[in-house]
Amino acid sequence: MKPMRLGTAARRFGIGAVMIGSLTALLLYSDRGHKPARAPTGTPAKMYRIGIAYFAPEEGNDLCIQGLLAGLRSEGFVEGKNLEVLKSHAQAEIGNIPAMMQNFDSQGLDLIVPMSTPCLTAACNVVKKTPITFVYVYDPIAAGAGKSWTDHRPNVTGVGSFPEIGETFDVIQELVPGVRAVGTLYNSSEANSRKAMSVGREACARRGLKLEEIAITSTSEVFQAAQVLATRDIQALWITGDNTALQAFSGIAKVAADHRLPMIINDPEFVEKGALAAIGIGWYKSGFEAGKMASRVLRGASPASIPMVNVVDKKLVLNEAVARKLGISFPASLSAKARP
Repeated sequence: MKPMRLGTAARRFGIGAVMIGSLTALLLYSDRGHKPARAPTGTPAKMYRIGIAYFAPEEGNDLCIQGLLAGLRSEGFVEGKNLEVLKSHAQAEIGNIPAMMQNFDSQGLDLIVPMSTPCLTAACNVVKKTPITFVYVYDPIAAGAGKSWTDHRPNVTGVGSFPEIGETFDVIQELVPGVRAVGTLYNSSEANSRKAMSVGREACARRGLKLEEIAITSTSEVFQAAQVLATRDIQALWITGDNTALQAFSGIAKVAADHRLPMIINDPEFVEKGALAAIGIGWYKSGFEAGKMASRVLRGASPASIPMVNVVDKKLVLNEAVARKLGISFPASLSAKARP
């Protein structure tokens, strides 16, 4: 075989290069507008920005945020890597919430996460541009998110978590034999509290209990309201997930201790602050599920296509120190169900 001439080889090489280049260009052109949803590592490729809006700092809220971020991480959204998290709270004032929501809505965020019923109510009223995934909410329907768990506002979805209020009164009757009346206070401006009171009244009526109620409007009224309740003929206190009451919980706990009133609540994170027991919700689990739901919205799913869900990780917490002070012994049946 004759050796190939250099010119011929060069020409053939050039033809091959042209063909490879043309094929590459064709492939690149065909892929225009089809950017992969994820980077090769399996994590979302762009930097996403979300805003977490809440009533005020407190333990349950903080635990829920931890769960939310963990749920997002499980789906590849990692704070500081491909996720920027903005946080803002209303300093425990309902009047501050609408402006906070409007501010978030104006920032071009990928998602807003309202935490607490007042924040969700405001978001439903003022957020027009940004998708919403809520959590740390008792009753999203009462908050205005929709007509049902599947028929909701097109820009809103999320996780509701309603406590076992009927079971709460069962525990009160078990721990306080002969109880006739239970005192409570709540902010009537909070839709979650109005719903909880409605359920609580029905639960008391079925059990032959009287529910003594005092409505409050701000944290400055909580201590005095608790003092007034203590002067009425009550044998126990019940505090449900009212944001205003929880912000001034130490005042309620002082009144309960001074008057030797057993206090049973629906927020486990507050038991160590002076409650006898809590039948409530493990908020980390609610937050985690909301984080997974939020990841779907960040990847482009419409909130309208994602049904709202009710997630209740039931949790019973007992305070032995308070029980000893009150001379109360926890039944073995309750102790066996208790969780730290």
